Amino acid sequence: MSAVDIYLKVEADLDESENARRFAAELCRILERVYGVRNAEVMSLHERETGGQA
Repeated sequence: MSAVDIYLKVEADLDESENARRFAAELCRILERVYGVRNAEVMSLHERETGGQA
C-alpha cells in the first residue's frame, strides 16, 4: 500500500453567521470519517469578500 498526499483548493460561499474555521474543520472530519483518510488538516485559510457582481 502506498501513501498519497493530495492538495485541494476549496472555494465556498458562507453566510455571515457561519464560521470559516469551523467549516474547514468539518470538511476535515468528513474526509476522515466518510473516506477513511488517515489525516486531513487545514494548512491555510484565506477569507475574502465576494464581489457580488457578475
